[in-house]
Amino acid sequence: MFTYAVIGFGARGRKYSAFLKERGAKLTAVCDCDEAVFSVARKDYGLEERRLFVSAEEFFAAGKLADLLIVSTTDRAHTAPAVQGMRLGYDILLEKPIATSREECELIERTAQQTRRRVIVCHVLRYSPFFRKIRELIGSGAFGRVVTINHTENVGYWHFAHSFVRGNWRNESESTFMLLAKCCHDLDILVYLIGADCSSVSSMGALSWFYPGNPEKGADFCFECGKKDCPYNAEKFYLANPLWVKVPALPQAGREEFIRNWINRRENPYARCVYACDNDVVDHQIVDMQFENGATAHLTLTAFTKDFYRNVKVCMEKGVIEGDMRDKTLRVCHFGQEEEIVDLSGSFSDAHGGGDARLIDDVCEIMEGRKAFSETSVSASMQSHKIAFAAEESRKSGGELKKV
Repeated sequence: MFTYAVIGFGARGRKYSAFLKERGAKLTAVCDCDEAVFSVARKDYGLEERRLFVSAEEFFAAGKLADLLIVSTTDRAHTAPAVQGMRLGYDILLEKPIATSREECELIERTAQQTRRRVIVCHVLRYSPFFRKIRELIGSGAFGRVVTINHTENVGYWHFAHSFVRGNWRNESESTFMLLAKCCHDLDILVYLIGADCSSVSSMGALSWFYPGNPEKGADFCFECGKKDCPYNAEKFYLANPLWVKVPALPQAGREEFIRNWINRRENPYARCVYACDNDVVDHQIVDMQFENGATAHLTLTAFTKDFYRNVKVCMEKGVIEGDMRDKTLRVCHFGQEEEIVDLSGSFSDAHGGGDARLIDDVCEIMEGRKAFSETSVSASMQSHKIAFAAEESRKSGGELKKV
């Protein structure tokens, strides 16, 4: 069995680590600027103090400590550890997005080629049985070629408020633009299903609701506000959804009191009114795409939905496939025949439709020598990022058509 180390032991780093531990891999080192997460590394993985690092400089100075390096830092901090890790001899499991600029994405891809290291990008939707089944049906040839796809990323009003208004991905200068941060997954799925590169894009979108000065605003902090029926009330949300509380480990005893204390502090960004934050990423955006094989696609990104889910409609020459990840089913129709319902409920195990666990299964196969390459390699994943960069250029120029 192989060993792994983690730079960025936040929610994603801990989730992937838990999956790898279940499969027998051994965690040998953790690097994170927040020493609070080390309690999890000590308790759940038995790491010694000498294998807990607060800076990348200290971590890399210790030499190569594992076979695989998980890079799950904040978006803007992916490039340096990924590049340095490859040069030191690590294979890389890289949280999406690859990086936040074209140049840095290309640097990571180029370094992978030069060092002959494997870089697996966490485009977990490719591993979801939901999208794998759609790809299988398309690949059967029974429906002819894909003509167009309509795909929607329903972020959910509460998820958007947590992650993109109050949270780590709220501000482009600290993270990256919304389409890359949230929807490189979805752009990658469109490439995966259509099976061709995108040639040109047009995009429009804006931040229209979560802004200072919105008449809905009460106090600067929810705990000072009398609008207890506000859908974005922080105390109400985090008491009802404790797993979204941003702490390394939530105590079992006295949990409600802990959350109330956590959400009633001015220094806590998650206590802020959603109309009194420093967010600037868009809350809705559309992208129209032309692919080199003649297919077209439309992506809608919206914060203004009740639930957090994806739905897709694949229109082909001889039939149509429609799916809603909430229903865990696909509706499949050959033109002129009865519609068929494909039940996928047995394969859904997480927010990505089972994709997280299956990504780690793939990583294990590669690291243990049972498989040579990942279908979410950095080179395979570059196309989705190129679309995102071109689409954002288009949005900022009022929807002007851009080459990818």
